[in-house]
Amino acid sequence: MKELLIIGLIFIVFSCKPQNKKQAEVEKVKHYQVENKQEYNNLVTNDFETFDIKRFDENKDEAEDYIYTLPDGSIIREFGYKERGYFSQIVPEKSLFTISKGFYPNSNIKDKGPSFKDNCEIGIWYEFDEKGKLIKETDLDKPFKITIKDIIEFLKQNEADLFSNFTSINRSYDEVTKKGTWNLIYRGKYKDKQGMFSIEIDDLTAEIIEVVKILGKEGEKEVLFRKE
Repeated sequence: MKELLIIGLIFIVFSCKPQNKKQAEVEKVKHYQVENKQEYNNLVTNDFETFDIKRFDENKDEAEDYIYTLPDGSIIREFGYKERGYFSQIVPEKSLFTISKGFYPNSNIKDKGPSFKDNCEIGIWYEFDEKGKLIKETDLDKPFKITIKDIIEFLKQNEADLFSNFTSINRSYDEVTKKGTWNLIYRGKYKDKQGMFSIEIDDLTAEIIEVVKILGKEGEKEVLFRKE
C-alpha cells in the first residue's frame, strides 16, 4: 500500500510539470495605473471649427497636399477635395499622437479625435452634423482593458523606435464576442532575438498569443510562439 502511494505521488508530480512549463511560456503585457483622462484627449476639444478652403487652395501642391509648421513646432498636413470634403492631421512637436480632423465640403467640422501616430484611432472622438452641431461623442478606449500606455511601455522595453515608420499599433474589438485584440509591428528585440516582429495580444487576459518574426522584404515569416 505504501509503495502504491509513493508511485501515485511521483505520477502527480511529473504530470504537473509539463502543465506548469506551458503556463510559464505565456507572457503578459504589464498593466500600468493611468489617469482617468489620457493626455492625448487633452489635444482635442469638442469646439466647432472650420477648414480654411481658400488658404488650402492657394498653397496646395500637385499632390493636393498643404504641409506647414506652426511656431510651436507642430506639423500640419491638409488635404482633400471640394466634392468629398477636407482633412487635416496635426502632429505636435515630439509627440507620438496625431490630431485627425475631417470637414464637410462646406468647410464645417465633421469629426475629430486623436490617434497613435496616424494609424490607430484612440481616445475620445467627436462627430458633428453639417451645420456644426455636436451629435456624438465616443470613447474608443472604453471597450479595452489594455491601454495605449501599456503598449508603449512594452514597445520601449523591447527597444522599438516609437517614432519609426516601422512601428505601428492596431487594435480591434468584436461587439458580438466582446473580445479585443492588439496587433503590434516593430523593429527591435523580443526576448533574446533581434529583428522585425509582429505580435498579437489578447486584450482581456493581456496574454501574448502569437509572436512572428518577419524575415525579409518578400514577407517570409517565422512563428516564434503561438498559444494553443
